Amino acid sequence: MFVKLTWGRLCQQRWLLAGLVLLWLLLPLGVGQAAQVLLTQGVAFSGVTLAVTAPEGDGTPRLLEQYMGEMEDVAQYCRFAAMEEGAALEALERGEVTAVLSLPEHFIQGVMWGENPDLRLIVRGDRPLESLLLLWVGQSACDILSAFQSGVYAVLELYGQTPPPGLSRDQAMVEINLKYIRLALSRGDLFQMETVSATQALPIPLHYGLALLSAFALAAAPLFVPIYSGNWLAFQRRLRCVGRGAAAGYWGGVLAGGLALLLLLVPALGALGCLSPEGLGAALGMAVWCSLFGGTCCLATWSAASCGVAAFTLALAALALAGGIVPPALLPGGMQALRGLSPVSWLMELAAGQNSLSTWGRLGVSGGGMAALSLLLYRKRMDEGETL
Repeated sequence: MFVKLTWGRLCQQRWLLAGLVLLWLLLPLGVGQAAQVLLTQGVAFSGVTLAVTAPEGDGTPRLLEQYMGEMEDVAQYCRFAAMEEGAALEALERGEVTAVLSLPEHFIQGVMWGENPDLRLIVRGDRPLESLLLLWVGQSACDILSAFQSGVYAVLELYGQTPPPGLSRDQAMVEINLKYIRLALSRGDLFQMETVSATQALPIPLHYGLALLSAFALAAAPLFVPIYSGNWLAFQRRLRCVGRGAAAGYWGGVLAGGLALLLLLVPALGALGCLSPEGLGAALGMAVWCSLFGGTCCLATWSAASCGVAAFTLALAALALAGGIVPPALLPGGMQALRGLSPVSWLMELAAGQNSLSTWGRLGVSGGGMAALSLLLYRKRMDEGETL
């Protein structure tokens, strides 16, 4: 009887429920597809073009254009072009190149002898992103160069201690430099490429769809304010005369709220492709847990506005912690370690069929705690006779 009466009170908001069905059905699906496009296609980037100049008669720019073009990882975002300095500066002004790298005289010889001659990098002030990228590339190149030079010096030091017969110092220095050049050109063979999904376990559309849907279910707490406040509690107090305690009224509200959420969740889960026999059980579990959460928010606050603020704040924090805003793979290490504490993560695992004993344990313990706290608050409000 309590469930039927409470359900009737919730149904007085039928237009609100109808609007929520439409919102929950379309928005998670649309956000999931948009995230799929954004995270798989990325943003448009055509790469940068770096003009390389050197004093007249120096063939180093041509060598850099040839060898750097053979490095596939570098060629994906940076193209080197050998030019005269005047032509390079004019191309920079016209926007045909991103920056100009000016090499000093005898650059290669200076590197081989460990002198590390200074370079000039000329960039445009209105293209800060490309300038930062070139700075990063330059710093990475300096790191590689420093590591290679350390190896060269170590080899030459060993040569000085026990020179091999028939091998001059100049020949040893040239050969070890050539060896490190070959290592630099083929350094891609030293790494194993591994593709990591931004959302890790779940496909991108499903991850974001379930995350947003779970956050919606948590933020729906204000929907239940009419069954935890006002003249409804006064009606519950009058039922004490016929032997009905606070527990019957409270659990009637939880079940009625769970039924309302179930009617909202089932179509949305179906649109996301999670509606199976197991999915129906997951939807029921999500509905009951979120109904307990909504009841706790309603009873712990004193107005519909404060309930809405509390529920929305907690839902947004849980959404961010679960990787529903920034993808899980890009979250800071500390936040990734705390993902298991987010209710949105629990609800997502439940809906996706990845629920484990730990997931059920967290849902059960937290749901039991909310039920005990809410029942105490419910009884207290009935005893005090307070209404909103």
